[in-house]
Amino acid sequence: MQKETQRVRILIVGSGVLGGDVLDLLAQSGEHYEITVGARRPESALLRVNLALYTAMNLGHTPHVTVVPMDLMNVEATAAEIEKLRPDIIFNATTLHSWWVITKLPKEAYERVDKARGGVWTPMHMVLIRRLMKAVRLAESNAIVVNASYPDVVNAALAAEGLAPAVGIGNIANAVPGVRLAAAYLLGRDPSSIDVRFFAHHYLSYRMPSTGTAAGAPYHLTVYADGMEVSPDDLDHETLFSHVAGRFRRIKGLAGQSVTASSATAMLHAVARRKGDVVHGPGPLGLVGGYPVRVAKNGFLVELPNGLTLDDAIDINHRCQRFDGIEAVDDDGTVHIVEESAEIMRETLGYSCTAFRPDECEDRAHELATRFAEYARRSGQADLTAT
Repeated sequence: MQKETQRVRILIVGSGVLGGDVLDLLAQSGEHYEITVGARRPESALLRVNLALYTAMNLGHTPHVTVVPMDLMNVEATAAEIEKLRPDIIFNATTLHSWWVITKLPKEAYERVDKARGGVWTPMHMVLIRRLMKAVRLAESNAIVVNASYPDVVNAALAAEGLAPAVGIGNIANAVPGVRLAAAYLLGRDPSSIDVRFFAHHYLSYRMPSTGTAAGAPYHLTVYADGMEVSPDDLDHETLFSHVAGRFRRIKGLAGQSVTASSATAMLHAVARRKGDVVHGPGPLGLVGGYPVRVAKNGFLVELPNGLTLDDAIDINHRCQRFDGIEAVDDDGTVHIVEESAEIMRETLGYSCTAFRPDECEDRAHELATRFAEYARRSGQADLTAT
């Protein structure tokens, strides 16, 4: 009798928009996973899990999925649950401020606060993953933690405390399919023959597919066709980016969340296999920004093209982060906000912060949440929940 392959145990923390979408994709993958969803409201999470089970079973899959109560603010209880579950992989899909929340504001109010860029919300992204990482360390777990909460910055800041997740998801990875499609179109190739190595911070991967330009933000892109490097002389990057935002423009916002969910799932598959797959992801090894990453049996390795050193790649992301409102992340984890972004937050929300340490993130997040709620009410937007 053939012995059953041991299941890879995956703990998904959070069952909101992203966590639910990733659950769907994992449940429908046919892979040998044992999935647990940890949620602060397990009754609601069970409804979402059952939806995933119904959908997967309609497609011929019978995944193993269970729900456990998990409040990340309670580090000791979370650690005890992790000890009990013994997950191989933990996927954090929680944050105190989802990226789409400000998009629910009236147009003028959204545009005013959006000018500050994404980095100003870092405290709210840091709180729950920091608590989760403390629980992982307390449980002495060997689980690989994959973080969805602004990993371009959060992973690097938490590294100073020995709390960095292994890698992040989305962001740079979300831009890769559009680049491959546009390159294939311009080169007259099949998209399956195109591969890329893309290095850039969240700002560029978020803005370029909408604007069609890097707008001066630093990046490095190497394109391959059938394994051979394509010269920039044969593939102008600005033309390439214009096609990403033109011919290959996609639905954005919550309706386009499947791109982030699928990039997260690709990372989780790679981590589960550990067979040397190269996937793009932000915040690997506690680094700032986004990189192509080889996921091997012994860990993660930044996949560098010819002519680019790791120091070069890190420098690109350090310079690119300023476009997202982050001046720097110090070796002690202190996050510095670009003055222009800080000033916008002072003017719009009455929130003043130019720098904060990881151990200050909870106080900063509480103040920021309070200020934002007041701003939303003044702007005439009271309901900021996803449907």
